[in-house]
Amino acid sequence: MERNKVKLNIGGAEYSILTEDDVKYVSELGKEVDRVLAKIMKENPRLSTTQAAVLMALDYADEFKKASASADNLREQIKDYLDDASSAKAKADLARKESEKAKRELEDANIEIERLRAQLSSVLDQIGKK
Repeated sequence: MERNKVKLNIGGAEYSILTEDDVKYVSELGKEVDRVLAKIMKENPRLSTTQAAVLMALDYADEFKKASASADNLREQIKDYLDDASSAKAKADLARKESEKAKRELEDANIEIERLRAQLSSVLDQIGKK
């Protein structure tokens, strides 16, 4: 994959990054990091750039951990939904097979009824002729 060189300015320092990601994407990440770092330093003027960066890293680590837990939870819910859907499909397939079997049995019963009617009619005709 092609590697792209991206120059970023974060906290007044310039960084050259080699990445396989899109240049625009990495530039946007750099701008976001610079914005958040500047905000932390403005709110806490006594912090060094390193201390502000550590606080920002902790915040991003917290967000990442919570997002990962949320994603894991969603994956588990989706798995449960898929399991439920699979179970419902199996039950529907079984019900369809039972319905088809019942239809065949009804058809067989109707054929047997017609055979018995014909037989009864024949017997009644013979009785009536005597």
